[in-house]
Amino acid sequence: MEFAELEPELQQWMRSAIKGGQSRATVVDALLKAGYQPAIANAVDQCFHAYPPTDAVPGTDAKRNPVAVSSQQNPDTRFRAFSAGTSKIKLGAQQVDVHFAIRHPNIVLFANFLAEWECEALVEMSRPHLTPSRVVNAQHGEFELKPSRTSGGTHFARGETPLIADIEARIARLLGVPDTHGEPLQILHYPVSAEYRPHYDFFDPEKPGNQEVLASGGQRIGTLIMYLSDVESGGATVFPNIGLEVQPQKGAALFFSYMSEHGKLDFQSLHGGSPVLAGEKWIATKWLRTAEYPMYRA
Repeated sequence: MEFAELEPELQQWMRSAIKGGQSRATVVDALLKAGYQPAIANAVDQCFHAYPPTDAVPGTDAKRNPVAVSSQQNPDTRFRAFSAGTSKIKLGAQQVDVHFAIRHPNIVLFANFLAEWECEALVEMSRPHLTPSRVVNAQHGEFELKPSRTSGGTHFARGETPLIADIEARIARLLGVPDTHGEPLQILHYPVSAEYRPHYDFFDPEKPGNQEVLASGGQRIGTLIMYLSDVESGGATVFPNIGLEVQPQKGAALFFSYMSEHGKLDFQSLHGGSPVLAGEKWIATKWLRTAEYPMYRA
């Protein structure tokens, strides 16, 4: 693989990583975790030769933000494609930035998706209605309390309030999917020590207990996590299979998809919420389905 044949965005990322003091091993490791083939190491060597490192203090961007990918590399054509460094995306009153984008698994972090007042309003709307979060028993189909998920939560039906309707319309415009394909907006609260151990958001179709949830709207294909608060310590969204951690930042939103248009599930999308060590974490989650999800009200 030749450096000169790479997309301009990837070339720029390599040059910036090298200029910032990253080692060859760190750069190659970040690219492999982002889904590139081992032959990418040859292009890295060429870049090091053409753009030798400076005396800059080593940074951490190559590990934290593995690689910016062009829209042509996004494997899931049902969603709008993004690349890091994209200029402001205008979504009504919000001007959203793409902070980073990874090809495999398909993960995008958006900055400034929600305004501060929207985050605070969602928290206050939800606080009186929190109940312990449950998970679906894949064998029996029942919703159960599990030690793997210790948050509290509530939900809002599609379009239940003008604020909810506005946020759902923003999600639809950003990702390019109809708002009718979204499950009710979930608000989740994680106090100190609360966590959600690594799991998949999709439902294993081979498990009998998942048939009922799959009958309403089909399989889940994507998740958007909106961070409603900063967290003093802990509480990161982690992807253990690729070594990625995303620390909550109020107003930001993390999107990832995990089912190809041909129905193949992406097991690289394993993720979790690490324990909150200090402070509290609030998030809003929108799960997206293959088909229209029926209206639901509590």
